[in-house]
Amino acid sequence: MDSVSHVPDVKLGGPLAPLLFDHSQDGSASMKLNDLSLGILVLLSGVGIYLSALQFSPIPGQAYGAETMPTTIALVAIGLGVFMIGKAVVVRNAAPVLALADWTRSPMALVGLSVAIGLVVFYILFSQAIGFVPTAFLVIVTLMLTLRTRPVTAILVSLLATIVIQQAFGRLLLVPLPRSALGFLW
Repeated sequence: MDSVSHVPDVKLGGPLAPLLFDHSQDGSASMKLNDLSLGILVLLSGVGIYLSALQFSPIPGQAYGAETMPTTIALVAIGLGVFMIGKAVVVRNAAPVLALADWTRSPMALVGLSVAIGLVVFYILFSQAIGFVPTAFLVIVTLMLTLRTRPVTAILVSLLATIVIQQAFGRLLLVPLPRSALGFLW
């Protein structure tokens, strides 16, 4: 097994295709992703999540608190990152650091990506003032509408997803989500 992750059945071409992709007999190509760079990214993300989780306040009288799930995810990410880095170093494959897929040339996909990043920034900036429930609903419905989901479906799924996420994290896992100034919205 080499140090490259494969995404099968992707039709790609161009002058750099022989360098970036493995071509099968039927002319399809598999996109290569460099395990070393992905492993470093996963490792750094895990360390960032862990350091962030250390700042969560413990819940009095509880054996676990708001930091339990993020800490677990961080430790799994750190382990996966170390494994990927180790595997890439042992195999020493010269895969490209970054090979972009065809979807990156689609204007609609780039609009969706930009909107998603903007919505994350919006949530970070306004969730404390507006509260989790209204902010999460706005984020989810906006993203779904941007991705051309029918309005009725987008509203219903956004409402259901917001309530499920709020109940799962706010009530079950006891994560202190930002509260709304409107008391009835949690």
